[in-house]
Parts: sequence; structure tokens; C-alpha cells
Amino acid sequence: MRADLCLVMDQGSHYCRAKVYDRLGTCLSWGKVPVKTQLTPPNRAEQHPQSVLIALKQASLEAISKLTRDQRRHLRTSALVTQRASTLCWDADNGKALTPILCWQDQRGLAYIEELMPLASMIRQLTGLYPNVHLAASKLRWCMEHMTANNPKHRIRGGPISAWLIKQLVHEQPDLIDGVTAARTMLYSLKDRNWHPELVELLQLPDSLLPKVRFSQFHFGTLKLPGLSLPLDFVSSDQAAALFAFGEPSQDNLHIHLGSGGFMNRALTERGLHPQERLLHHLILAAKQPLYSAEAIISGASNALDWAFNHCRPGSQQIDEWAAHYTDPPLFMNMVAGVGSPYWQPLERSCWLNDAGDPKAQMVAVMESIVFLICRNLKAMSALPPAKQIIIDGQASQYDSLCQRVADLSGLPVLRYEQHDITGLGAAWQTLPNSLRQMQADTTFQPTTNPALQQRYGVWLESFDQHLKSLNE
Repeated sequence: MRADLCLVMDQGSHYCRAKVYDRLGTCLSWGKVPVKTQLTPPNRAEQHPQSVLIALKQASLEAISKLTRDQRRHLRTSALVTQRASTLCWDADNGKALTPILCWQDQRGLAYIEELMPLASMIRQLTGLYPNVHLAASKLRWCMEHMTANNPKHRIRGGPISAWLIKQLVHEQPDLIDGVTAARTMLYSLKDRNWHPELVELLQLPDSLLPKVRFSQFHFGTLKLPGLSLPLDFVSSDQAAALFAFGEPSQDNLHIHLGSGGFMNRALTERGLHPQERLLHHLILAAKQPLYSAEAIISGASNALDWAFNHCRPGSQQIDEWAAHYTDPPLFMNMVAGVGSPYWQPLERSCWLNDAGDPKAQMVAVMESIVFLICRNLKAMSALPPAKQIIIDGQASQYDSLCQRVADLSGLPVLRYEQHDITGLGAAWQTLPNSLRQMQADTTFQPTTNPALQQRYGVWLESFDQHLKSLNE
């Protein structure tokens, strides 16, 4: 049992990754292949389905090729984790993609969300989700109205990318989806643990469109890769899988992932909806005994830094060095990719206050804006029992200055692990029987007194609220 290995395939915004883990969480080999996203102003973000599929297969074969012969003999199972909101439609008979992949940033379905806002309270009671354009439901509606009109409706399947990848990757070619990803569509009933007919009808989608829902831990089929036959025994979303990286999620921990967008999760011990309606009630394990978390969304995280590097052109990426030098940076109203919780403002209207004009100071300001959005969402989570520590990962977490500011403003220790890719680690823990985790944080940032930062946050928060109010008037 100790020698059993698991292949974890991970489909992300910028890369498809694959890693092989043992049950202690040791990564024995890995593969990584970039994928492109086509951004077309004002509201489109697409990926080519076949490019993503090929990249995921290439990453998997690369990871497997790095194993020794003895290690390959101990590969027992596989897992798939994907982005939750990336959505497409396909032919039910042959699996051929009928649309591009509409990525999480894609906002062309916004008009449908605006139509549903009078029903926001009802939708949240049924799904746990506050209606927003990032979810799959509006993307499916748009695809059905604009891209699949020439196809017989009974032959069209659609949903998050995980369902299409299952159909493409396993020999049996089923139309299946895991409950965790299904719950993120705004079409899934938390009570019934299945598609909700009234929500499907509300979005004007055909009954036959959606794949069948299964638990996360389920035999989805036999993975077909050259020279390899392996059961696919676990499918989930990236953010949900990451919460299991160090074992069973604890309510003591606040998990922050800073990828292209940012995600903050607190495991919940109560089954009912948490009291803050503008946070998301997120299913993190679809099983006989489901688990949930309270989730906040930060639209402008690492993508905000990428935007700043392109616009400010500071010449390098030494944010930690600049943060030590520029102790009173300007304030940045971060609306890159819109604004997530608790505001849910889809428009991109970023701007500067008291702009110093120095590109390096501007970079520090963008970094601080991510910290401020984190702390604004911490305030929204205040009805929950207080967390004891923060676990942070993702691209932007590499900056010590960001992590230290999160600790200073939150008053909580911030733990950062050397193994930054905790998504695959969490999927492996749930897939391999009797998995164990005995990992220590690589760096812990203890909170310190920082009155200047507190003052900037107070000014930023008041200005940000006023900025959003002016846009809505």
C-alpha cells in the first residue's frame, strides 16, 4: 500500500500540469505544458478545446516518462482536477467540441445574470451561490443561443470543462461530472445534490444538456494514454481539492489561493448556509457526507500584477525590494477582471489615487490592493468563528511583502509551504487509500504592528466603496 502511486492531472488557466504522488504526498515526477487564452475586448476570454486536451495529455506523458520502471509498476490510480467555471458544449455522440472553452474571465453572459438578480436570494438558497457572470450557467445559455443553433438539441451536451475532459480521456466516453464542479454552475441543488429542473428551465436550457452527476470519488472510467491503462477514480475542482492538501480541512484554517484570480476558503462545520449572502457556499467534497466551505472571490490577483507589469513597465519584478523602499505607495482601485465578493461588480474600472507616477511604487500599490481585497473579504467573513491561521499559496504568494502585509492586517500568522502546488497534493490525498500528510510550513509570517499600513487600508477601503458607488449611480 505504501508504494501505491497516483497520477494527478490538473487543468489550469495558463498551464496543464500532471504530477505523480505517493501516499505521503511526495511528488515523484511532473509535467507542465502552457496553454493560451485568447482575450478579446470587451468581454471574451476563450481557449481552444483540443489545445487544452493535447496539453493535458502531453503533461501526463511527460510526468510518466520521468518515472523509473519500478515506479511505473506502482501507478494504481489517477485523478483529474479542473477549473470550475471554464465551460463548453460538445456533441453527445462523438464528443467533438461545438464551442470554444469560455474561460472564467469571459463575461458575454452578463445580460442573463442581470435578468436573474431579482431572484438572487432564491438562487442562493437553492445553490449556495450569489449570481455572477463567472459561473457556468450564463456561459451555457450564451452558447446555446449563439453557437449551437445548427445542432439538434438532443445531441448537445454542455457544462464545465471537467465533463468534456472525462469524455475525452477515458475509454468508456461517458457524459459525467463530479458533484463539486456541478455545484459551481448555479444549476445544482445543494439539497437534492443534482441538477435543479427549475433552475435549468430558468436559464432556458434543454433538459438533455447536462451530464449525469456523480460523487467526486467514483470510478469514472479507464484513462487512455499511450502505453497506459489506469482507472480515473477522482474528479473535482482545483480550489476544492487544494483544501485537502494537508488532510481533512479544519475550520481553524483560512485558505487563500492567489492564482490568476484569488480564492479564500473556510471549511464549515454547520450544514446550513452561512449568514453572509454575498459570499459563496462552496461544496468541497461530493460524497455521502458532503463537506462545504465559505468562499470569497478576488478577481484581480496575480492577473492584476501581470496587468501592472504590462502597463507600468518597471523593468523587473523585484516587488519585495520595492516594497521595502516605497513605504507610502499610491492607492490602486483594483478592478482588474471586475470585482468579486462581496461587491460583485463586473466592470473593469481600475484607477489610481494620489498617483506618484513611479512605476515601481505603482507595482507596490497593486500588490497592496490584493492584500486590501483579502482583508475586505475577511471582514465579510466575520460572522464565522475566527480562524487561527492563514495558509497561502499560488503565484502571488511568492512575495514575502504581500504575505507579511496579510499577516499584519489580519492579525493572523500566515503559513506558506515550499510545495506551492497544493491542488495536486489535495487530489492525491483523496484518491490514494490511507494517505498521510506530515508537512511543515516552509515560511511563517507572524503579524506585526503596522499603523501606516492600517491607515492606508482605511483610506483605500473608503475610497474603493465610493469608487464603486459612483459607477453604479
